Amino acid sequence: MNLKTIILKAVKDVNEQLQIDELENIHEETPLFELLDSLGTLDLILELESSLEEHTGEYIAVANEESMDKNNTPFKTIVTLENYLLQRIADESN
Repeated sequence: MNLKTIILKAVKDVNEQLQIDELENIHEETPLFELLDSLGTLDLILELESSLEEHTGEYIAVANEESMDKNNTPFKTIVTLENYLLQRIADESN
């Protein structure tokens, strides 16, 4: 399973509880950070960490101080989140 698929599934799984209409048909530029409240973001982080560990066999911390900066958050869109996670995975591999 590729990373984008993992992210899209995590967003859909989180949205099953949240029921945010704009997250029903997500695409690469869906504004995640604008649509998710703090609990929704936390749920997404936990879902991503669980899914990444399941697929990689390693725990990868998704959140850190840098990722929670509202101006520079990687949770802006699917694309920014994917790029951020690719870097986190690379960092954890080294």
